[in-house]
Amino acid sequence: MSSNNSTQRTAIQQFMAFTQCSERTATKFLKSFSWNVEAAADSYFNAPNTHPSSSAGPSGRGDLNKIFEQFREPTDAPDTFGVNGSMRFLQSIDVGLEESTVLVIAELLNAPTMGEFSRQGFITGWTSLGCDSLDKMRAIVPALRHSLHADETTFKRVYMFTFAFARTQGQKSLPLEVAIEYWKLLLGKRFEALFPTWIEFLENEYKRTISKDTWNCMYDFVQLAQKDPDLATYDVDGAWPSILDDFVRYWREKTGREVRSEEAEE
Repeated sequence: MSSNNSTQRTAIQQFMAFTQCSERTATKFLKSFSWNVEAAADSYFNAPNTHPSSSAGPSGRGDLNKIFEQFREPTDAPDTFGVNGSMRFLQSIDVGLEESTVLVIAELLNAPTMGEFSRQGFITGWTSLGCDSLDKMRAIVPALRHSLHADETTFKRVYMFTFAFARTQGQKSLPLEVAIEYWKLLLGKRFEALFPTWIEFLENEYKRTISKDTWNCMYDFVQLAQKDPDLATYDVDGAWPSILDDFVRYWREKTGREVRSEEAEE
C-alpha cells in the first residue's frame, strides 16, 4: 500500500471513530475535504440528516444519563459528579489524568472547573458526537487526542477555554504555578525553543499571577514565535502586554540580542 493510501486509510479510520458512521460515508466526506479529518467531521456534524445517531433523541440521552449516574457519588452536588467520579470516568475512556486530552474532553463537555462535570454539559457534548456508550467514547478519544495537535481551530478553542477551567471560582487570575503547569501541557512542544526561558523568567523575575489578557495574548505570541524563533519582528513598543515586553527584553539580554527598537535607533 502506498504512503498516500495509508494516510487515507488512517483518515477514514479516525473519521469513523469520530462520527460512528459507515466507511462509505467517511470516504465521501473526506474526499470532499481533501482528506482533512477535522474539516470533514465539522461538515458531517453540521449537515442535516447525515448522522441520526448524534441527534438528541430520548434513547441516547437516557443512555448518557445512566452513564453519568455511574460516576456520581452521594456527596456530589446535584447534576454533577466531582473529582473521584471524574477520575474514574477519564480512566474508563482511556484518557490519562495527566495528558492534555483531559482538556479536550473538558472543553467538549463544557466542564465548569477542574474535577467536575455537569449533567447538561456531559449529555450535550457526547450527543453532539453521537456517543451514547462508553465504548463509543473510547473509540472517539484517539481522534479527539489527534485534533488538539493537528487542528489549529480545536487547539485555540481548547487553549482559550482552559483559563476559566483552571481558575478557582471567584478568582480573576491564575496562580503562577497553575498557569505554568497548564502551559506545559499546551505549549511546551509548540513553544519548545523559548519555553525553558519563559518558565525561568516567570519563576525568577515575574513571580505574579497570570491575568486572562496575558493568557490569551500568549497564544498569539507563540504563533509569532513559531514563525519567527529569533523574535526579530517583535516590537516592544507595540500592543503586547508588558509581561511579554519584559520577557523579550529578558530573553534578548540572556542571548545577546538587542531589542528591535534599539536596533532601529542605531
